[in-house]
Amino acid sequence: MTATPLPAGLLEKLQAHLGPDNVLSEPGQLEVASRTCIPYRELPAVVVYPANAGQVQAVMQLAREFDVPVWPVSTGKNWGYGERTACYPGGITLILSRMNRILQVDEELGYAVIEPGVTYKQLNDYLKEHGSGFWADTAGTTQYASVLGNALDKGRGLTPYADHFGCLCGMDVVLPDGQLLETGGGPAGNNQIRHTYKWGVGPYLDGLFAQSNLGIVVQSGIWLMPAPERFDFAAFEYTATEAQFGPFIDDLRKLVFQGALRARPHLANDFAMMCIFSQYPHDLLEGARNLSEDAAAAWRKKYGVARWTFGCGLYGSPEEIRFQKRAIKQTLGRYGLIRFVGASVQDKWKGRVFRLAARWGNRLLGKADSFYEAMVPAINLFRGIPTDHFVRQAYFKSHQEKPSTDIDPARDQCGFVWIGPVVPFTSTHVTQALELAKPIFARHEFDFFVEVIVESARSVIVLAGVFYERKDEAEAERARAWYQEMHDAFLAQGYPTYRTTTMSMTGALDSNPVAKDMLATLKQALDPQNLIAPGRYGTPPRD
Repeated sequence: MTATPLPAGLLEKLQAHLGPDNVLSEPGQLEVASRTCIPYRELPAVVVYPANAGQVQAVMQLAREFDVPVWPVSTGKNWGYGERTACYPGGITLILSRMNRILQVDEELGYAVIEPGVTYKQLNDYLKEHGSGFWADTAGTTQYASVLGNALDKGRGLTPYADHFGCLCGMDVVLPDGQLLETGGGPAGNNQIRHTYKWGVGPYLDGLFAQSNLGIVVQSGIWLMPAPERFDFAAFEYTATEAQFGPFIDDLRKLVFQGALRARPHLANDFAMMCIFSQYPHDLLEGARNLSEDAAAAWRKKYGVARWTFGCGLYGSPEEIRFQKRAIKQTLGRYGLIRFVGASVQDKWKGRVFRLAARWGNRLLGKADSFYEAMVPAINLFRGIPTDHFVRQAYFKSHQEKPSTDIDPARDQCGFVWIGPVVPFTSTHVTQALELAKPIFARHEFDFFVEVIVESARSVIVLAGVFYERKDEAEAERARAWYQEMHDAFLAQGYPTYRTTTMSMTGALDSNPVAKDMLATLKQALDPQNLIAPGRYGTPPRD
């Protein structure tokens, strides 16, 4: 794989504006910077790291002068979706990780103003160090992912503030012509409500920059969650029959509607849980590419894993917590085992007792110690505290063990890819989606990994994924074929994905030609040279 060369003179001008250390052009540097977990990759011609909005504007002005496309990336930690690789070869990959200032935290109105290089860890640490009365929601991915990058790609969290894009309010955006746009509808430079009132005056502009290539977001406000008076955590394991799964889904929806379930939990199947607790049991394959039903059952039994599991935060006053516990226990108790275990972790001494009790309690229930090891990180996610504990699952099949530190699945050549169709939150739709997915896994000889993520009281995301050997082209082709069949099958049923990978981005709107044409018209008007991320989310590629 060879990078497309830059026009003569562009490299020197980029170095002059950003500094030589912040412009990568050597083949080895480009190879490392563009590594990805998905079965697809393109090499850029150059990678640049601007330090501020002015430097982003300078890069766009040079892109216009030399007619070279720019692929913006926040930190490139969206593992399993494309990381830093563009959907075309060559061009400038613009990584915003150096733009990592927390510009403001308003303790009265509960918002922060941050740049795209700010990570979940950085924002959480800042709030804790300054004694803030607010939490920042976090995604279940790495603590070093970009807060804004995840939100702009419609990523999800776990607390009541899980809708990350919905929490953005008031952006600074570098447009394709190099101008700096302030969204919010008020007077530029003097809009007192741009981070408190989403809609402004006139058309809502912030939405134009979600999963978009109409501009580069270099700053945004983001709403924070008031720290609750009390917090607890419910751990649920489904032990009922397969026939009761439909009624369980409907009852779960009712809990969300009535406010007894305020968090946005991930209902993980047995294989998804085993990815966290174990390494792949290659010795059980017996010459096959995926585990047989008997082998999977034996593996599951060894670790004491239920068919379905989820954790969930509880928030509010003591009275509200009691209401949530009572409703959850009464409703879900008929379907499985519920434990309320979260309150103790917040107290130093109670936390020590909890850890000891959790370890022995899990052993009495026939569970491996890895259950205990995952409990506190899982609880903390619902308190807005990010972790790298769960992204370690990326290593569970392609490596002999999971690393405890310095985790970077793309750099380490882990192979995995996600797809997340959105379906209505009813038993009919959820069971239909699972029945649609399972035979596709079987046809491509992958193990069935799925999580049902509560998006709202009305929709869930059926997150499915496969793990494969990244360096094996036959394995990569099998993963690509699985992804394409999943994508096409769910779309045919009217279940579009909530986000897409780089390898499928250019066709993201092929099934809605009017929407695709309208977006192309907007793109032509704002970016006539098609400079910013051509092909991103269904927009036209470059000629």
